[in-house]
Amino acid sequence: MPNSTTPLELQESSEEISRPNPYEEKFHSEFCFMSLVLGIFGLVLPLFSTLAIIFGIGGLMQTHRENMKGRGMAITGISLGFAGIILILLAIIFGIGFLENYFLKFGGLETLMGNWGN
Repeated sequence: MPNSTTPLELQESSEEISRPNPYEEKFHSEFCFMSLVLGIFGLVLPLFSTLAIIFGIGGLMQTHRENMKGRGMAITGISLGFAGIILILLAIIFGIGFLENYFLKFGGLETLMGNWGN
């Protein structure tokens, strides 16, 4: 008699295939990595901070949904994104006084740009 399988054996073999392999290599989420990189750049430019927060939230959702690595990178990217926004706001609030003192000490905007416009 050829290799005959019962429906119960077929069901068991299909269950083994559908279970996730604990030894399978799990990849990092690209969104999480981009969030971390944009968070670092966002400490200088506020647009990158906003993108770091958006990519970080997307990365957290992807790591949860697809059981991927990178959750720490996403959280760090989101944190750096908020830190970048706070730094930019503080620079705007306190930087105005700094720029006024700078211009009074070294001259106006013309001194900084030279004869560029003429």
